[in-house]
Amino acid sequence: MVWDADSMRALVADLRAHRGDFTHIEVKRGSDGVPNLAATLCAFGNMPNGGTIIVGLDESHNLQPVGVADPAGVAQSIASQARTAVVPPVSVDFQTISFDQKTIVVVTVAGLPTSQRPCRTSGRAYLRQADGDYAVSAPEEQQMLAMRDRPRFDAIPVAGTGIDELDQRLVRAFTDSARAASRRLSALDDATVLRRKGVIDHHSDQVTVGGLYALGDYPQQFAPSLSVTAAVVTEPGVPNRLVDLAHFDGPIPDLLTASLDWLQRNMHTGIQVRPDGHNINRPEFPIGALREFVANALVHRDLSPHTQSKQVEIRLRPDRLVISSPGGLWGVSREQLGTPGAKSSVNEYLYEICRHISTATGARVIEGEGGGIREAERELRDWGLAPPIFVDKAVSFTVVLMRPDMTAGGGPGVGAVSGAGEPRERVLAALQRGALDRKEIINQTGLTRAQVRYALEKLVQGGHVVMLGGLGDRNTTYALVGIAAS
Repeated sequence: MVWDADSMRALVADLRAHRGDFTHIEVKRGSDGVPNLAATLCAFGNMPNGGTIIVGLDESHNLQPVGVADPAGVAQSIASQARTAVVPPVSVDFQTISFDQKTIVVVTVAGLPTSQRPCRTSGRAYLRQADGDYAVSAPEEQQMLAMRDRPRFDAIPVAGTGIDELDQRLVRAFTDSARAASRRLSALDDATVLRRKGVIDHHSDQVTVGGLYALGDYPQQFAPSLSVTAAVVTEPGVPNRLVDLAHFDGPIPDLLTASLDWLQRNMHTGIQVRPDGHNINRPEFPIGALREFVANALVHRDLSPHTQSKQVEIRLRPDRLVISSPGGLWGVSREQLGTPGAKSSVNEYLYEICRHISTATGARVIEGEGGGIREAERELRDWGLAPPIFVDKAVSFTVVLMRPDMTAGGGPGVGAVSGAGEPRERVLAALQRGALDRKEIINQTGLTRAQVRYALEKLVQGGHVVMLGGLGDRNTTYALVGIAAS
């Protein structure tokens, strides 16, 4: 990204609203000398998408620009730390900008390839948590080391298990589907199909981790962490802060059904007027998109022994829905998610098993063609909602969905135009009504010119918004990708 005064002003506004740094942003004063950034450089190096360090803002005084006296010296010193204070060294890039008549240094830190993580400083590996750096635990470090090669933990046999540990209803449906999809498997008996598809280890006839997780009668007997926790999180300081705390068990089809039932029970519902004049109740999120994100969290979670205490978590907060799973992405970057051809499964055997299983209602667990995220993003866009926010921390992966304004008089997505919310969400909500120029977006969102410019830049880069007209053209307008293509 090319930084300038306007994009910096928009970022500062976001940081002030957030009341602190973001996970991928670190702010340093820098006017008293070059700060020691070894831990931050290390943490960003271990993050798949790296991060940005901004030197010259005073975090203790509402991010007021204080500037740096010797930007070249600051850059040289940070570059030296990046080369010598962390192992392996991380790549850094520098930009110097003038912001409110102060000189600011922006440092872009590239994330290391999976094969080179974890990065360490003074023998310790660090990751980002909220707005700070934390030393990773031994299991987290082992997670990163295990991800250097293609994961195969779903194919490991589970000691003490056999075919009797599988749910026979799920087994019948699975083997029937697998035989119907393959000429090679069509004439084989159930036990052979289960071995060929990785449900049963072909050496020991023990059930594999993936087979137990997908088809087991009660997987948690052998792996308690293969479960889901869900809770409504109220505002801090409010009594009974966790509401409707639930723990779900059983195989993947049961976990998916229970999670979606819980979400439908706890989501708000608004009233929508259809074109024919009839009023209908509509939940704040489309259930198809929720199914995709929950199923992905279950199927693509890290199954290594180092995550045995970690579950898939669903948290419905006042302003957002957060779905988190252990482990990061494999074979695909965060930016590639939802793009054509971006298909990669962390658990290859488990993914193949889940292509052939359904819930008790007959709904498939996954569609298996790699287009699920694109479809979920389209559903959110049609619902009038902001696109999902993906956060890959190498040892965990999180999907964040911003909740719409469901107050009286506004349906899902409507209140976000004039109400509270991140700038990008407000711009997206405004563009639901059609193409707008920057002035019209400013008028409809109440955002500043700098905020709109920064939000549009990010949305265009992310492929959610398209610019109609040439750069700098007075007639330039902006539209949602789906609307512009229709």
